[in-house]
Amino acid sequence: MELIQIQSFIAVAELLHFGRAAERLHLSQSAVSQQIRLLEHELGVRLFDRSYKKTALTEAGKVFQKEVQDILQLVSMMKEEVKLAEKGFIGTVRIGFISTAAADIVPTLLERFRKERPKVSVELKHALTNEQISLLERRQIDVGFIRFPCINAGKLITKVVHREPFKLFLPASHPLAAYQKLALTALNDVTFLAYSRQNASGFHDLIMGALTQAGVEPGVVYEATDMYTLLAMVSAGIGVAIAPASVARYGQPDVVVRDLPGMPPSEIAIVYRADLSHPGALAFINLALAASKKML
Repeated sequence: MELIQIQSFIAVAELLHFGRAAERLHLSQSAVSQQIRLLEHELGVRLFDRSYKKTALTEAGKVFQKEVQDILQLVSMMKEEVKLAEKGFIGTVRIGFISTAAADIVPTLLERFRKERPKVSVELKHALTNEQISLLERRQIDVGFIRFPCINAGKLITKVVHREPFKLFLPASHPLAAYQKLALTALNDVTFLAYSRQNASGFHDLIMGALTQAGVEPGVVYEATDMYTLLAMVSAGIGVAIAPASVARYGQPDVVVRDLPGMPPSEIAIVYRADLSHPGALAFINLALAASKKML
Protein backbone atom coordinates (compact mmCIF):
# COMPACT_ATOMS: atom_id res chain seq x y z
CA MET A 1 0.00 0.00 0.00
CA GLU A 2 1.55 3.27 -1.15
CA LEU A 3 0.88 6.81 0.00
CA ILE A 4 -0.33 7.89 -3.46
CA GLN A 5 -2.95 5.17 -3.31
CA ILE A 6 -4.20 6.41 0.04
CA GLN A 7 -4.21 10.02 -1.16
CA SER A 8 -6.15 9.02 -4.27
CA PHE A 9 -8.69 7.14 -2.18
CA ILE A 10 -9.19 10.08 0.22
CA ALA A 11 -9.70 12.53 -2.66
CA VAL A 12 -12.27 10.33 -4.41
CA ALA A 13 -14.02 9.47 -1.13
CA GLU A 14 -14.40 13.14 -0.22
CA LEU A 15 -15.41 14.40 -3.68
CA LEU A 16 -17.12 11.23 -4.95
CA HIS A 17 -15.88 12.18 -8.39
CA PHE A 18 -12.80 10.78 -10.11
CA GLY A 19 -12.32 13.82 -12.36
CA ARG A 20 -12.38 16.39 -9.55
CA ALA A 21 -10.19 14.12 -7.42
CA ALA A 22 -7.65 14.02 -10.25
CA GLU A 23 -7.66 17.84 -10.44
CA ARG A 24 -7.03 18.10 -6.69
CA LEU A 25 -4.09 15.69 -6.89
CA HIS A 26 -2.73 17.17 -10.14
CA LEU A 27 -2.97 13.75 -11.79
CA SER A 28 -4.82 12.42 -14.78
CA GLN A 29 -8.18 10.77 -14.17
CA SER A 30 -6.83 7.50 -15.52
CA ALA A 31 -3.91 7.66 -13.05
CA VAL A 32 -6.31 8.10 -10.12
CA SER A 33 -8.47 5.22 -11.36
CA GLN A 34 -5.37 3.04 -11.63
CA GLN A 35 -4.35 3.84 -8.04
CA ILE A 36 -7.81 2.94 -6.77
CA ARG A 37 -7.79 -0.34 -8.70
CA LEU A 38 -4.38 -1.25 -7.27
CA LEU A 39 -5.59 -0.43 -3.76
CA GLU A 40 -8.74 -2.48 -4.13
CA HIS A 41 -6.72 -5.38 -5.50
CA GLU A 42 -4.36 -5.27 -2.53
CA LEU A 43 -7.21 -5.07 -0.01
CA GLY A 44 -9.32 -7.64 -1.84
CA VAL A 45 -12.51 -5.55 -1.64
CA ARG A 46 -14.37 -2.93 -3.70
CA LEU A 47 -14.11 0.51 -2.16
CA PHE A 48 -16.41 2.34 -4.59
CA ASP A 49 -19.58 1.62 -6.51
CA ARG A 50 -19.01 3.27 -9.88
CA SER A 51 -21.56 4.20 -12.51
CA TYR A 52 -21.85 6.80 -15.24
CA LYS A 53 -24.12 8.86 -13.02
CA LYS A 54 -22.42 8.68 -9.63
CA THR A 55 -19.59 7.31 -7.49
CA ALA A 56 -20.40 6.06 -3.99
CA LEU A 57 -18.47 4.43 -1.19
CA THR A 58 -19.16 0.79 -0.44
CA GLU A 59 -19.57 -0.31 3.17
CA ALA A 60 -15.96 -1.50 3.05
CA GLY A 61 -14.99 1.87 1.61
CA LYS A 62 -16.71 3.70 4.47
CA VAL A 63 -14.79 1.66 7.04
CA PHE A 64 -11.51 2.17 5.18
CA GLN A 65 -12.12 5.94 4.95
CA LYS A 66 -12.41 6.17 8.73
CA GLU A 67 -9.28 4.11 9.35
CA VAL A 68 -7.15 5.75 6.70
CA GLN A 69 -7.56 9.24 8.21
CA ASP A 70 -5.42 8.07 11.14
CA ILE A 71 -2.73 6.91 8.71
CA LEU A 72 -2.56 10.31 7.01
CA GLN A 73 -2.41 12.06 10.35
CA LEU A 74 0.44 9.78 11.41
CA VAL A 75 2.29 10.45 8.15
CA SER A 76 1.87 14.19 8.67
CA MET A 77 3.20 13.91 12.22
CA MET A 78 6.15 11.84 11.01
CA LYS A 79 7.05 14.48 8.43
CA GLU A 80 6.96 17.18 11.08
CA GLU A 81 9.05 15.10 13.49
CA VAL A 82 11.67 14.46 10.83
CA LYS A 83 11.94 18.18 10.08
CA LEU A 84 12.29 18.99 13.78
CA ALA A 85 14.96 16.31 14.19
CA GLU A 86 16.92 17.67 11.23
CA LYS A 87 16.95 21.12 12.87
CA GLY A 88 17.83 19.76 16.31
CA PHE A 89 14.52 20.53 18.01
CA ILE A 90 13.84 16.94 19.07
CA GLY A 91 16.09 14.06 20.04
CA THR A 92 18.50 13.39 22.88
CA VAL A 93 21.76 15.17 23.72
CA ARG A 94 24.21 13.28 25.97
CA ILE A 95 26.42 15.56 28.09
CA GLY A 96 29.35 14.62 30.29
CA PHE A 97 30.64 16.96 32.97
CA ILE A 98 33.10 17.31 35.84
CA SER A 99 31.97 18.49 39.27
CA THR A 100 33.08 22.12 38.78
CA ALA A 101 31.07 22.35 35.57
CA ALA A 102 28.04 20.98 37.42
CA ALA A 103 28.21 23.95 39.78
CA ASP A 104 29.26 26.80 37.49
CA ILE A 105 28.33 25.99 33.89
CA VAL A 106 25.87 23.20 33.17
CA PRO A 107 22.77 24.35 35.15
CA THR A 108 22.56 27.76 33.48
CA LEU A 109 23.18 26.32 30.02
CA LEU A 110 20.54 23.62 30.52
CA GLU A 111 17.95 26.17 31.59
CA ARG A 112 18.53 28.25 28.46
CA PHE A 113 18.74 25.21 26.20
CA ARG A 114 15.44 23.79 27.43
CA LYS A 115 13.71 27.12 26.88
CA GLU A 116 14.95 27.20 23.29
CA ARG A 117 14.45 23.48 22.58
CA PRO A 118 11.91 22.07 25.05
CA LYS A 119 11.42 18.81 23.10
CA VAL A 120 15.09 17.85 23.26
CA SER A 121 15.81 15.47 26.13
CA VAL A 122 19.19 15.71 27.87
CA GLU A 123 21.13 12.85 29.41
CA LEU A 124 23.70 13.98 31.99
CA LYS A 125 26.68 11.92 33.07
CA HIS A 126 29.13 12.95 35.77
CA ALA A 127 32.54 11.68 34.68
CA LEU A 128 36.15 12.66 35.22
CA THR A 129 38.16 14.19 32.39
CA ASN A 130 39.91 11.12 31.02
CA GLU A 131 36.72 9.07 31.28
CA GLN A 132 34.86 11.67 29.23
CA ILE A 133 37.54 11.48 26.54
CA SER A 134 36.99 7.74 26.35
CA LEU A 135 33.20 8.14 26.26
CA LEU A 136 33.46 10.63 23.42
CA GLU A 137 35.77 8.39 21.44
CA ARG A 138 33.34 5.49 21.91
CA ARG A 139 30.45 7.80 20.92
CA GLN A 140 28.68 7.24 24.23
CA ILE A 141 28.32 10.97 24.91
CA ASP A 142 28.00 13.86 22.45
CA VAL A 143 29.73 16.65 24.35
CA GLY A 144 31.71 17.00 27.55
CA PHE A 145 33.07 19.56 30.01
CA ILE A 146 36.61 18.68 31.08
CA ARG A 147 39.54 20.09 33.02
CA PHE A 148 41.97 21.87 30.74
CA PRO A 149 44.60 21.41 29.46
CA CYS A 150 43.92 17.87 28.28
CA ILE A 151 46.91 16.16 26.74
CA ASN A 152 45.04 13.06 25.53
CA ALA A 153 42.17 14.72 23.66
CA GLY A 154 43.61 13.52 20.35
CA LYS A 155 41.46 14.61 17.42
CA LEU A 156 38.71 15.93 19.67
CA ILE A 157 37.90 19.64 19.56
CA THR A 158 38.44 21.48 22.86
CA LYS A 159 37.49 25.09 23.55
CA VAL A 160 37.87 26.87 26.88
CA VAL A 161 34.52 28.06 28.25
CA HIS A 162 35.34 28.85 31.89
CA ARG A 163 38.20 30.36 33.89
CA GLU A 164 38.67 30.91 37.61
CA PRO A 165 41.67 31.42 39.89
CA PHE A 166 43.50 28.64 41.65
CA LYS A 167 43.53 28.82 45.44
CA LEU A 168 45.63 27.14 48.10
CA PHE A 169 43.58 24.96 50.46
CA LEU A 170 45.16 24.21 53.85
CA PRO A 171 44.12 22.43 57.04
CA ALA A 172 43.15 25.04 59.62
CA SER A 173 45.84 23.63 61.91
CA HIS A 174 48.61 23.87 59.29
CA PRO A 175 51.48 26.30 60.12
CA LEU A 176 51.05 28.06 56.77
CA ALA A 177 47.41 28.86 57.62
CA ALA A 178 48.68 31.70 59.81
CA TYR A 179 49.73 33.64 56.71
CA GLN A 180 47.24 35.62 54.67
CA LYS A 181 49.43 35.72 51.56
CA LEU A 182 51.51 32.84 50.31
CA ALA A 183 53.79 32.22 47.35
CA LEU A 184 54.38 28.91 45.62
CA THR A 185 57.82 28.75 47.20
CA ALA A 186 56.15 28.38 50.61
CA LEU A 187 55.13 24.87 49.56
CA ASN A 188 58.67 23.52 49.43
CA ASP A 189 58.95 20.24 51.38
CA VAL A 190 55.24 20.44 52.35
CA THR A 191 52.98 17.36 52.16
CA PHE A 192 51.02 18.00 48.98
CA LEU A 193 47.71 16.66 47.72
CA ALA A 194 47.44 16.46 43.94
CA TYR A 195 44.53 15.73 41.62
CA SER A 196 45.01 12.28 40.13
CA ARG A 197 47.01 12.23 36.90
CA GLN A 198 45.13 9.13 35.85
CA ASN A 199 41.88 11.10 35.81
CA ALA A 200 43.09 14.41 34.32
CA SER A 201 46.62 14.19 32.98
CA GLY A 202 46.99 17.73 31.66
CA PHE A 203 45.44 19.32 34.73
CA HIS A 204 47.73 17.34 37.05
CA ASP A 205 50.79 18.26 34.98
CA LEU A 206 49.82 21.94 34.97
CA ILE A 207 49.86 22.17 38.75
CA MET A 208 52.94 20.03 39.32
CA GLY A 209 54.72 21.87 36.50
CA ALA A 210 53.99 25.22 38.14
CA LEU A 211 55.58 23.97 41.35
CA THR A 212 58.62 22.69 39.49
CA GLN A 213 59.00 25.95 37.59
CA ALA A 214 58.93 27.83 40.90
CA GLY A 215 61.70 25.57 42.19
CA VAL A 216 59.38 23.86 44.66
CA GLU A 217 59.89 20.25 45.66
CA PRO A 218 56.93 19.07 47.76
CA GLY A 219 57.52 16.51 50.45
CA VAL A 220 55.18 13.54 50.22
CA VAL A 221 52.68 13.77 47.33
CA TYR A 222 49.33 12.03 47.62
CA GLU A 223 46.84 11.85 44.76
CA ALA A 224 43.05 12.18 45.05
CA THR A 225 40.64 10.81 42.47
CA ASP A 226 38.29 13.81 42.51
CA MET A 227 37.96 17.32 43.91
CA TYR A 228 35.65 16.36 46.77
CA THR A 229 38.12 13.73 47.99
CA LEU A 230 40.95 16.22 47.58
CA LEU A 231 39.25 18.73 49.85
CA ALA A 232 38.22 16.02 52.34
CA MET A 233 41.88 15.02 52.66
CA VAL A 234 42.80 18.66 53.35
CA SER A 235 40.03 18.79 55.96
CA ALA A 236 41.48 15.68 57.59
CA GLY A 237 44.84 17.44 57.95
CA ILE A 238 46.74 15.20 55.54
CA GLY A 239 48.24 18.01 53.47
CA VAL A 240 47.68 21.11 51.37
CA ALA A 241 46.20 21.32 47.88
CA ILE A 242 45.98 23.66 44.92
CA ALA A 243 42.50 23.62 43.40
CA PRO A 244 40.02 25.89 41.58
CA ALA A 245 38.46 28.52 43.84
CA SER A 246 34.97 27.04 43.39
CA VAL A 247 36.03 23.88 45.25
CA ALA A 248 35.53 25.90 48.45
CA ARG A 249 31.78 25.41 47.88
CA TYR A 250 32.08 21.85 49.11
CA GLY A 251 32.18 23.38 52.58
CA GLN A 252 34.52 20.93 54.27
CA PRO A 253 35.26 21.92 57.90
CA ASP A 254 38.65 22.98 59.21
CA VAL A 255 39.85 24.20 55.81
CA VAL A 256 41.26 27.66 55.11
CA VAL A 257 41.70 29.17 51.66
CA ARG A 258 44.49 31.49 50.58
CA ASP A 259 45.28 33.35 47.37
CA LEU A 260 48.15 31.92 45.40
CA PRO A 261 49.89 34.40 43.07
CA GLY A 262 51.97 32.97 40.27
CA MET A 263 49.49 30.36 39.10
CA PRO A 264 47.73 30.47 35.72
CA PRO A 265 43.93 30.33 35.89
CA SER A 266 42.05 27.07 36.21
CA GLU A 267 40.21 26.36 32.95
CA ILE A 268 37.33 24.16 31.85
CA ALA A 269 36.88 23.29 28.19
CA ILE A 270 33.96 22.01 26.21
CA VAL A 271 34.99 18.99 24.16
CA TYR A 272 33.36 17.13 21.26
CA ARG A 273 34.22 15.04 18.23
CA ALA A 274 35.29 16.81 15.05
CA ASP A 275 32.79 14.76 13.05
CA LEU A 276 29.84 15.50 15.34
CA SER A 277 26.72 16.01 13.20
CA HIS A 278 23.96 15.79 15.82
CA PRO A 279 21.97 19.04 15.29
CA GLY A 280 20.79 19.23 18.89
CA ALA A 281 24.28 18.69 20.30
CA LEU A 282 25.74 21.27 17.92
CA ALA A 283 23.08 23.76 19.03
CA PHE A 284 24.03 23.12 22.68
CA ILE A 285 27.72 23.62 21.87
CA ASN A 286 26.99 26.90 20.08
CA LEU A 287 24.96 28.06 23.08
CA ALA A 288 27.84 27.21 25.44
CA LEU A 289 30.40 28.99 23.28
CA ALA A 290 28.23 32.10 22.93
CA ALA A 291 27.74 32.22 26.71
CA SER A 292 31.47 31.75 27.34
CA LYS A 293 32.36 34.79 25.19
CA LYS A 294 30.51 36.98 27.67
CA MET A 295 32.31 35.44 30.65
CA LEU A 296 35.92 35.01 29.52
